[in-house]
Amino acid sequence: MKQWVLDLEDGTVSSGPDQTKLTPKAAEVLACLIRNEGAVVSRNEILTDVWQGLHVSPDLVREYVFEIRKALGDSASQPKYIETVGRRGFRVIGPISIRQDRTPQITAGGHQPVHLPVVRFCASQDGTSIAHAVSGQGYPLLFAGSWMTHLEMDWQSPAYGDYIRHLSERFQVIRYDQRGNGLSQWSEVELNFERLVDDMEAVVETYGHEKLAILGMSQGASVAIAYALRRPERVSHLVLNGGYARGRKQRGNEADQAESEALVSLIRHSWGNENPAIRQILTTLFMPEASQEQMQWFNDFQKLCGPAENIARFRALFDDMNVTRLLPQLTTPTLVLHSDRDSVAPLSEGKLLASQIKGSSFVQLNSPNHMLFESETDFLRMIENIDRFVKG
Repeated sequence: MKQWVLDLEDGTVSSGPDQTKLTPKAAEVLACLIRNEGAVVSRNEILTDVWQGLHVSPDLVREYVFEIRKALGDSASQPKYIETVGRRGFRVIGPISIRQDRTPQITAGGHQPVHLPVVRFCASQDGTSIAHAVSGQGYPLLFAGSWMTHLEMDWQSPAYGDYIRHLSERFQVIRYDQRGNGLSQWSEVELNFERLVDDMEAVVETYGHEKLAILGMSQGASVAIAYALRRPERVSHLVLNGGYARGRKQRGNEADQAESEALVSLIRHSWGNENPAIRQILTTLFMPEASQEQMQWFNDFQKLCGPAENIARFRALFDDMNVTRLLPQLTTPTLVLHSDRDSVAPLSEGKLLASQIKGSSFVQLNSPNHMLFESETDFLRMIENIDRFVKG
């Protein structure tokens, strides 16, 4: 049996030449289990140790244990390292130790290691716990909450990481995980459009800026639009990237409606399976030109963003969303960016936003991806357009 060593400096577990990197929270969960070697540690005890009593779903522990087992080549049915003790919790039964205990760092792409931002929490209007973090310096730029984000892991994400790094070099970037998603409260949450706007308002109020710019990506664009109408005095600029005013079921296309219903059903019943087939559908839609490694990362990542029921409810909510009637009311300076071959939100949706928002600017990007990669020709052009628009 292999002897594994957990290095908390970089979150790796290694055994001789074999080495695998864990996500930061998975490394903390494993450290908690190691410190209690031989004892059964309940999910609530792990939540208290790792999340310091913050309200997150106990299901999150199971997902991180799944990640740890995968890294160790372990199995739930025939465990060698991590045993599940029915209805009680988890226990380390194999040789695993901690090398050192330092603040984890992450390395994304070819960039230098980046210290993880401090995650804090605020309460939305109905008391739901919303996780938020800040990186960079300069004029404040709020990332609207979106589907399947994770404040700690997004630095490594092929979908969000390049955006966060580049914009954090130019702005004070404020990010948050929507309710029911990422590090925000998962259980006992009300999921509807107005609550998503409430969550954005709670984060804005927490930072207290007199004015800030908002970057709304994908369905986050509609939430940003609604908030800018609710509190126009707080929003200096709107940037809508790959956004849409009408969800898939609101575009008058019967095929889109049928696909939406089928996808919601598949997510609800198959999301947490080890076979990533359902998650691969979404990965291919978001980033058709991703490498195999990037697709595998995003397939695994999606499971950590929330339980199947929440992800399905989000998908149904977004597909039924329609804020078209709000667009002519906007007076906030707005920049619309949209990929010309986006398969998640077609180019026509970006043009609809630009045509209905008075005085808005429109930039068409040359890409088949919903979110651009740093390696794409138009990526830096996109970043520079955002920089000039907000600062100019």
